[in-house]
Amino acid sequence: MYKTSKKLLTYVICSLFITMLIANVALADAKKNASDALQHAVDGISHTLNNSNLKNLSEDSAVVSELEKKILDIFSMEQFSMRTVGKKWKSFSPSQKTAFKDAFVKLLKATYFKHISEYDGQTLTIVGARTNKKGSKVEVRTVVNIEEKEIPISYRMLVESKKWMVYDVLVEGVSMVKNYRTQFKELLRKGSPDDLIRKLQEKAVRVRQKQAAADKQ
Repeated sequence: MYKTSKKLLTYVICSLFITMLIANVALADAKKNASDALQHAVDGISHTLNNSNLKNLSEDSAVVSELEKKILDIFSMEQFSMRTVGKKWKSFSPSQKTAFKDAFVKLLKATYFKHISEYDGQTLTIVGARTNKKGSKVEVRTVVNIEEKEIPISYRMLVESKKWMVYDVLVEGVSMVKNYRTQFKELLRKGSPDDLIRKLQEKAVRVRQKQAAADKQ
């Protein structure tokens, strides 16, 4: 009886050790694969920036369209939209989800494309990565050198359609998802999904108008 129990205990301990070893290998692979996917995307975006005339770009220019395509290839708008809206995302119809994502992309594009001309060879360096216990999510930590300062930016990633995609970005510890979720929560409390979509569309128009007015000055 004692020998049987000892053998059983030995088997259990060995099994646990093997499981832990496999888990550690899986976590290491997850961190490497996510980091590699992000690095590949950054290299592609940097190549376009370094080989394009970034002065006086229009929002519908070929350069901006190419950058948008490459960004959306690594950035999951499905996950980003779902997480910014929160629990109420389930109440959106399929057509509302599509309209929301389209409106959100246009707002982000209107908000950030004007900064493309400020690119001057800044570099992004991956400095580490950490994963959750299952290895299903990875946070890739990077630093960007801007005006002799190192700005910490973390990219939270998961697997979507068999490839690692970004679902949230933290700039100096501030989450884009949480930032937008706070705004959308209040809008959805007072209105419907269609109201939120319309407000996003209207805000994108205002951002463009403001930028056009600034360019004329």
